[in-house]
Amino acid sequence: MSSPSCGTPHHDYPQTLCTEPAGHYRRLIDPHAGPLIIDGRERGAAAWDEPETTR
Repeated sequence: MSSPSCGTPHHDYPQTLCTEPAGHYRRLIDPHAGPLIIDGRERGAAAWDEPETTR
């Protein structure tokens, strides 16, 4: 049985979902990663950190 994937969407490309294992994310150390999906088509790969919140 495989562990579930993270599934966090990219902040600019919401169809791009993280395929790393759930609970992996650590800012600047272990970014989200998955296939880059734009307009429903795979266009490459992406790795990203969650955007910093601003006040």
